[in-house]
This record gives sequence, structure tokens and C-alpha cells, in this order.
Amino acid sequence: MAFRRRRETDSHEAQRAWEIEELARSRRIIVDAYEVERRRIERDLHDGTQQYLVAAAMKLGEAMLSPSVDGDPALKELLTQARSSLSAGLEALRTAVRGIHPTILTERGLAAALTDVAASSAADVRIVCPNPLPELPEGVLAASYFFATEAIANAAKQAPGASVTVLLVADERLKVSVVDTGPGGARIKPGHGLSGLRERLAAFGGEMTISSPEGGPTQVAASVPLLLFRGEPGVAL
Repeated sequence: MAFRRRRETDSHEAQRAWEIEELARSRRIIVDAYEVERRRIERDLHDGTQQYLVAAAMKLGEAMLSPSVDGDPALKELLTQARSSLSAGLEALRTAVRGIHPTILTERGLAAALTDVAASSAADVRIVCPNPLPELPEGVLAASYFFATEAIANAAKQAPGASVTVLLVADERLKVSVVDTGPGGARIKPGHGLSGLRERLAAFGGEMTISSPEGGPTQVAASVPLLLFRGEPGVAL
């Protein structure tokens, strides 16, 4: 009887382990799908839209060299304004392309990428990463990065002058905590900013919480599963 119960227990544990692995595998597929689409958009903008705008800017520059333009001040001013607007649009597009998946995020990791964001933020931002993070699935890396940058931007907008601390830690989950010393009272508005990121995190098992009592501080935190298979470490070795 004891042997039979042990076999049933072992069988149940094996079934549970298989279910957990299948769940991790399916969520990895979802995460990968997000990143494939993100990269496709990045490539299309860079190789398609951006190239058309560059070609248009060159044609406009050629038009401005036409002798007939010098004899028509109004036309020259109009072309100058058009060229300025086109240049601004092209720079905005390049910024958007860089923001879709920053190179530093892939090359140097989450802490370095967020340190780069902190350096250019309007807020006083400190990045704290007590221990090296493990190698993260690309989708987890991207979702965590955009969560943190959105939270930093919100803090700079809603609590100008407040200091912001971003804490990064990992075990079986990556935990990103963004705390600002502002006056508190922050709320998540449906369809805006962090609301969309919460939905994306939820797609592969992530969670987001917010604590913002009147008087502050405000903490926005994400907990993202690393989608580990059995035996994979959750910390950097």
C-alpha cells in the first residue's frame, strides 16, 4: 500500500512538473511573438519609411538649389519650412526606431540600459541592482525595460523635483520597483501608460502593483516570471 501511494505521489509530481514546463514553454512562445513583431516593426520603419523620408529630404534639397527658387522669396520660404518639418519628422522617426528596442539593452543588459535612461531623465533617478541579473529572455528584458522607463517618465511628469529610485532584483522572477518621493495620490488610468504595460505583463504571467498614499511616496512595481525550465538558475552564476 505504501509503495502504491509513493508511486501515485511520484506520478502526480511528474505530471505537475510537466504542466509547469508546458506553461513556461507556452509563455515563452508568447514573449517571443511579441519580440518578433517588435523587430519587424523596427525593421520596416528603418528600411522602409525612414528611407522614403531621406529620399524626400534629398529631393527637397535639390529643389531649393534651383535658380527659379531664388527669384521667388515666398516659394523659398515655403520650401525651407517644409525641409525643416521633414527633418524634424525624420529625427522623430529615428528616435522612435531607437526606442523600439535600444541597442544598449541587448548589448549590456537591463541595469546599464536604465542607467542610460536615468542620465537623460528630467528627474533625479538612481538605479540600484544589488546583484548581477541572470540572462533574461528577450521579451522579459524588453517588457521590464519599458515598464521602468514608463514609470520613470510618469514620476518626472507627475512629481517634478522628486527623486526616483529603481530597484532590480531576481530569483525565479525579475522584480522591478520604481519609487518616487513625490506627493502620492497616483492612480492607473485605463488605456494610458502603465495600464497598457500591465496588460502586456499579464500576457506572460507578470504582475504590476502600485502603492501611492496621499503624501507619498509612490511605488510602482512589476514582478515578471523568468519563464525558467526545471533546473535553470534564477540568479547569475
